[in-house]
Amino acid sequence: MRNKILILGAIAFVAYVVGSRSVTVKKSESVPHQLVRMRDERRTKKDREKKAKKIAADVKGIAKDVRKRFS
Repeated sequence: MRNKILILGAIAFVAYVVGSRSVTVKKSESVPHQLVRMRDERRTKKDREKKAKKIAADVKGIAKDVRKRFS
């Protein structure tokens, strides 16, 4: 029984070591750099502008409804 526990422990340890060594972490750009890049891209700028216009139009519509209800 003791030998089985030692064998299972050794297998678990070896699996842990092999698994931890096999993972390679790619060096990627930093989060602040990603945010700057996303801010400066043309497509994202256009998307943000479109969303802002849509939200502004929705707010104007809601404001009109609220004014009508309270007047």
